[in-house]
Amino acid sequence: MSADELFEKFPNVLFSSFRTQMLLGKVPAQTVQSVMEPLLSNFHELMLQLPPGLRADFEDILRIYPDVAESFGVWIKPPVLESLRFFAQYRFKAGRRADPTSLELDIAAESQQTLGAAPAMPFVKEGQGFFTTDKGNSVYLEFSYCEGDDFAFFEYRPPRFSIVIHICGIYALSLSPAKPKRKIQANRLFEILGKCAGKIGLQVIEVDAKPDESGESSYPVSN
Repeated sequence: MSADELFEKFPNVLFSSFRTQMLLGKVPAQTVQSVMEPLLSNFHELMLQLPPGLRADFEDILRIYPDVAESFGVWIKPPVLESLRFFAQYRFKAGRRADPTSLELDIAAESQQTLGAAPAMPFVKEGQGFFTTDKGNSVYLEFSYCEGDDFAFFEYRPPRFSIVIHICGIYALSLSPAKPKRKIQANRLFEILGKCAGKIGLQVIEVDAKPDESGESSYPVSN
């Protein structure tokens, strides 16, 4: 089903107060499942075709109705930017416990107010999000980090072309159809986040892959 067909099939979802009712959690789960079934049956492909605002609403609806999403094998994680913010807070607290004079603490202290550290903030280990590239294409990214690990991971799917990820204007890592999932050192990611001025931002830039003999892009990459 194309995005146009989705618009035609569910006008109430897109153009009436029904979507608002779902966002408020006022619609029975069985009704939500019936309405969302065509989207959930081909979730990643169809979501990439929808306008950003509508994608965000559908993600929020599925966070309110996780059982509906899971019945189609779709697990809706927290937003990537929220997960990165919590990751930075967690690393800041861990660094403070380990060594109050460490470089990590110095970096985090510069952005402590910016990142909005709060007491008893839950640590989010994973996140997801749909982003628009510099060329106007939509991509889906996932972020994951296991507490205490030396690396965090970004995954891009379905990978259709090569991209690089910048966080707050700083190069983080590159992803491609050949390497859709890559790791970044947790210390490096924390350092980048510590340099964010204001709200954390993630930019996705499309690149022309120029493979060498190993099949890697000529753009700097992470392992």
